[in-house]
Amino acid sequence: MNQRLVLAGGTVVDGTGSPSSREDLVLENGLVVERGVGLAKQTDEILDCAGLIVAPGFIDIHSHSDLTRIAYPDAATRVVQGITTEVIGNCGLSPSPVGPNISEFRSTIGPIDIVPHQELTWTSMGEYLDVLDHTHGATNLVPLIGHGSLRYAVMGFSQDSATYRERERIVGLLREALDLGFWGMSFGFMYAPAESSDLREVDALAQELSSARALMSVHMRAYDSAGLVEAVKEVLGIAERSGVAAEISHLRSIFDDGSALDEALGLITASSADVAADAYPYIAGHTTMLQMFPREIRSKGTPNILALLASDPEHGATVLRNAVGFNSDHIRIAKAGDSTEVTGLTLTDVARTRNETDPAMAAVNLLLANDGNVDIIIIGSRPEDAARVLREPFVMIGSDGVSLSLDHRANLPHPRSIGTFPRAFRELSDSGMPIESIIHKMTAKAADRIGLPGRGRIIPGSVADIVVFGAEQMADQATYVEPLVAPTGVHHVLVSGRFVLLNHKPTGLRPGMLLRKPRL
Repeated sequence: MNQRLVLAGGTVVDGTGSPSSREDLVLENGLVVERGVGLAKQTDEILDCAGLIVAPGFIDIHSHSDLTRIAYPDAATRVVQGITTEVIGNCGLSPSPVGPNISEFRSTIGPIDIVPHQELTWTSMGEYLDVLDHTHGATNLVPLIGHGSLRYAVMGFSQDSATYRERERIVGLLREALDLGFWGMSFGFMYAPAESSDLREVDALAQELSSARALMSVHMRAYDSAGLVEAVKEVLGIAERSGVAAEISHLRSIFDDGSALDEALGLITASSADVAADAYPYIAGHTTMLQMFPREIRSKGTPNILALLASDPEHGATVLRNAVGFNSDHIRIAKAGDSTEVTGLTLTDVARTRNETDPAMAAVNLLLANDGNVDIIIIGSRPEDAARVLREPFVMIGSDGVSLSLDHRANLPHPRSIGTFPRAFRELSDSGMPIESIIHKMTAKAADRIGLPGRGRIIPGSVADIVVFGAEQMADQATYVEPLVAPTGVHHVLVSGRFVLLNHKPTGLRPGMLLRKPRL
């Protein structure tokens, strides 16, 4: 963009938490070059923003667009809610390095592998980043490397503790990833094979991240009332021992009366460790059905779990029936292999349509029929608890969603993929939080956590990633049954000064790019 573009007369909320002010914003060559009053010239291109908020583009610090970026580079579900930058590679799940068995590898990253016909044309981490380099899209990408993917590359689905040599190989792969430009590492302590790692392995990786001043993102071992507090203590301990900057992924409490959450939030607030968190404003999560099994089964990995279920399906059903939070009315099928027959149905409805009396056995049959490739949307949190977490000062907004087209049909997405930021804005605003604080949570706070320069703020010299929205109209419209309905309120979105959303509609432009972390 060479011509000056002036966003005129809007209320600028600059992301820093400073008071808002009505002024003009001048963009040129993809940067913010000036802000003030009466800056428009007769030769300028002018966008009238009177009555609207002009803010930095939202930074989604927790997304899973690792593969959908390639399938859907226009990123409609991202731009319609004001997102301009996405952090990918979360929950220990990244699509590289692939390892020796591509089919088995895809089962390890099942929760992010929602475009099954997307070919993995790479093997190494560097090759994957090269693909992203050449796949420009509507948003910027900030990659993390997944611990589970690294562990699989070295140890497969082994449930053993890593030997010294295996540990050194995993740390070596992390070091290579950081040299390539990954911004840090994510742990997925509830996903095989990573949940079999011991503290020696985890601490060695955390120390490497700390030395590189890179981020550690953690999907904890538990979020339910029985395990939440100990899971938080584990993250705090890792951060305290290593000095790493830690990010607790999608902090929430499930199947809890609020007491476990009270204790967990108190521990985080009181800790001297460098720990923050992200959260989304929904009471349901989205994960693989295998996560319903207890750790002693879940950690075996998909092939071994399927073998167990095939040998004794009734035992598998009994385990599910007794699982914490197993309520077939609250479990909705998001994906079952390539079939759409049961997509969108609750597990209760699946059993009924198949003339099965036991929803737990229906779940086992679904897993066996689809090689374990079954995702679910499951209600678990209380609304008041989700809202409380969102308001915490150390919490940022992360969708845990994906970049999709509005006509995506391969699975039933969670509405968070399209509505997280407008919904969070609405809830936080209605709770009385000042708009400056809300925007800070969605922009500069996330940029600072990642260590991302030049973004998340509207200051001269910053990259012109901008969202223009109507504060009173901001609201999500998507539901668990109709999950791809665009939110209201977002008028325009610019990435590097180019419109990816104009007058509420995606433009198809793809100025977004892969952002690599420079080495110290």
